Amino acid sequence: MKIKQLILPMLAIIFAISMVFATTGLKEEPNMQANDYILVNGSWQTIDEQNCTGLGFTCQVQFGTNGPRYDVYDKMNDDKPKTSSSTDPIIINP
Repeated sequence: MKIKQLILPMLAIIFAISMVFATTGLKEEPNMQANDYILVNGSWQTIDEQNCTGLGFTCQVQFGTNGPRYDVYDKMNDDKPKTSSSTDPIIINP
């Protein structure tokens, strides 16, 4: 009878200690989404990552079919826009 009274509290302590170690690393990872940037009237705006491939031309996006064209950058304050193999802009919805 005394063995049962000793084992149950010991198991509870072991279980409590193991739960501390099992839950310390649970952190919610931020949703890391790749972004590109455009410069609009002197301020940087974030847009979704654009699939600009190739060399020779500047990668550009256009809001709607008749909107203005903007050069696409990988980072804010970057002085070189992404390159593209086409002179046509990528049409995105505003």
